[in-house]
Formats: sequence, structure tokens, C-alpha cells
Amino acid sequence: MKKLLMLVLCGGLLVGCSSGSMYDVKVSNGDKVLISGSGINITEQGYFETLLKQYGSEKVLSSVFESIADKEVNDEAALNKLVKEREELYANYANGDLDKYAKSLGYDSKDDYVNSALVPDAKQELLRNKYISDNYDKLLTDYQVCSFKKIIVDKESTALTLIKEVKSEDDFDKKMKEYGSDAEDAGAVTKNSTLDDNLKKALADLIKVKTDGVYTTAVKLSDDKYAVLYLYNTDHKDKDALTKALSSDSSLKTEAEVSYLKKYNFTVNDSKLKSEIKSINEEYIG
Repeated sequence: MKKLLMLVLCGGLLVGCSSGSMYDVKVSNGDKVLISGSGINITEQGYFETLLKQYGSEKVLSSVFESIADKEVNDEAALNKLVKEREELYANYANGDLDKYAKSLGYDSKDDYVNSALVPDAKQELLRNKYISDNYDKLLTDYQVCSFKKIIVDKESTALTLIKEVKSEDDFDKKMKEYGSDAEDAGAVTKNSTLDDNLKKALADLIKVKTDGVYTTAVKLSDDKYAVLYLYNTDHKDKDALTKALSSDSSLKTEAEVSYLKKYNFTVNDSKLKSEIKSINEEYIG
């Protein structure tokens, strides 16, 4: 990536003149001068440390997770399907021309973008999905995952009337149409989804419901309105929807990453680099 290289070189010009070594790792011929000039003296060691300082911790983690994914993810059909979906999605940003979109991001070509960005990212999603599959029931409980439709009304009496009147999902869907923008299918959510605070607190009770239907309690929201809920997928048979909700949860992402790092005994021996990785997330370093 030419643009990236230029950024690194420019960064090197800014910090390459500093004396002393920040990192424990040393490169061969580290004292060899790569770039010199008035007030400028950049050695191979200085250039290496510039790379580490600007990209080191992220690159280390990226490489480690890529290696773990290569070991854990072996479903080529699923990988190809996911990559294809992303190719189609991002092509839309350039009127269907993925090559044009890739070059706008600084990649040499569509293939360069696919191999450098889309494939690794897709592998990470499949890696998370494997973690979810291996710990499915526990994660559903821990992250309070449930699926519901909701209608928002101003008065508790109105909410209670709706709860009494609705006898089926079809009934609820008809009511949703009547309420327009005050009704929606929230889909599968987790405790970390963007929800009204009171509705989020109610998830602990909602996940205990094992039969699809109207929730028997009107949930008072933080703005003093009321939510009438229709719970579905309470048997958790639609694993794709629940897995997608979990996979999109940032806390779950971190939990999965930490679990795999522990499984593969992730260790950083360079003290400076170790500190930088801990600044990203302390849990990455055991």
C-alpha cells in the first residue's frame, strides 16, 4: 500500500530523530542510517520503532487473530458466502463497481481489497460465530438475548387494553400498522443494544419467557410512556438471528477474542508493546 508507506515515512521523519530505544526488540544493523539530512537521522532501528509505535499493537493483534481464525475456521463455503455478500454490499458505495471503491480506499485493485480486508474480516466474524456456537446457551443467558415487537402508547390503561385484546401474532401485527411509527419489530437484541433504559432492565425477565406471545406486563419507559411487547423466537430455534445479534455485540466480541488469546497462550515479551496492547484492552494481556 503506497499511501500507507508514505504515511509511515512521514511519521518516521517526525520521530526518527529521537535518541534511545523504546522497544526491547532490536533489528539487525539497527544503527544503519536510512535517511539523513539537516537535523534528520533515521536509522533502521528508528524506522522499525516508528512502525511499532504507529501500527505495532494493532498489527500484532490483527496478525494473531488472523492466525487463530486460520486454525479455527475451516468452512470454506461459509467464508466464500460471507465474502461475496460483503463484495456486493460495498460495491453499492461505488454504483456497483467494487474495483473503483477499493481504489478509493487506497487499495491497488478489487482483488487486493478482497484479500487484504474482506477475507480477514469475514474470518473474524466466522471466528466469533464459532465461539457463539460453542457457548450458545450460556451466551443467550449472559447477554439476555430476546426477540420482540413493540407498540408504544401514552397511557398504561391503553397498554393494558392492548395486552387483553391481542390474541395472536397476526392481531399484534395489525395493531402495529395502526400505531405506525410508534410500533416496530426490534428483532433480536442483547443487553448492550440501544434500548430505552427501562426496557433494557426488563430483559432479565423477558428472557425467562418460554412461549411466544404478548408479554403480560406493560413496560413503563423512561419517558413515562408504555411498551406493549410481543415476544417471539422464545425457543431460540432461529439461531441465525440470535447469533447475528450476539456477533454484533461489542462486549461479546471482546469476550471471544480474550477467550481465544487464552486458548493459544498469547504472550508479549516486549514491555513497551505489551503496555500498548494493554492500553487497547487490559484483558488481552493475562
